[in-house]
Amino acid sequence: MTERRLIPASAGGDMFDMAEHVPTGRRALWFLLVAFAITWGAWGALAALAHAQRTTYGQWPFMTLYVVGGLGPTLAAYVAVWMTREQAPLREFHARLLRWRVALRWRVALRWYALALGLPVLLGYVALGIAVALRPAVLALIAIRPWYLFASLFAMTIVGGGLEEFGWRGVLQEEWGRLVGPGRAALLIGPLWAIWHLPLFLLPGVAQYHAAFPPFLLGVIGNALLLGWLYSRTRSIMLCVFMHASMNATTMMGIAVPSGHGLSLVSPCLGLAVGALLLLATPKTTEHP
Repeated sequence: MTERRLIPASAGGDMFDMAEHVPTGRRALWFLLVAFAITWGAWGALAALAHAQRTTYGQWPFMTLYVVGGLGPTLAAYVAVWMTREQAPLREFHARLLRWRVALRWRVALRWYALALGLPVLLGYVALGIAVALRPAVLALIAIRPWYLFASLFAMTIVGGGLEEFGWRGVLQEEWGRLVGPGRAALLIGPLWAIWHLPLFLLPGVAQYHAAFPPFLLGVIGNALLLGWLYSRTRSIMLCVFMHASMNATTMMGIAVPSGHGLSLVSPCLGLAVGALLLLATPKTTEHP
């Protein structure tokens, strides 16, 4: 049996209590160690090469290390599952990965697919509406790409982000959610997920280069809450892959608040609020679709 440490019954609901009682478990620890090793190793080497002007964004050495680093959580998920296969075999992981349920109760399943794809787009437009209401001048800076590009961007961001969900939700949310509940698990995962991205802030040519980390941190925590809620209701890794890809594709479509004008917290705060409300409204016992 795998040793785990649970949050005691007397523990409060605040973040300080949570930080003192981070759940442990061999599978979760394997995942975190391997994911950070792969990603920080690849992206750290890439940052050194880029700052030495040995490669730039778009060239094959840059893009190869960039993709390898991005696949860190995906590869780490399989390492973690294999190293703890006595806890649950690989086929159990694949059952959650391929949890489609299209053949049975297909109307229920399609509802969840529509939500996974559409909620990020809806939140993007709501954030734009709030931003324009607060700063009307922002309207002139909004440039949304043609709608028909969404499908190609979505397919691209399956690899460029979506596959991370094999680990963050498929391993970490699954493990910690059972121990401390989906809401607390998502809150714990959010900062770790943001810190995992830190080398990107040193990479010229990527979106995070020289960006402010605090708004990014809040945004990632909000995304962790939304994805944690989706996973807690469905236990479908694939649906989380789709929602993550939709989040990235929505931003690439231009359905995002323009930088500047003091509005950088609009989207992160909206995601935090909606994710928290969805998790609070989730019944403790749910029937997965």
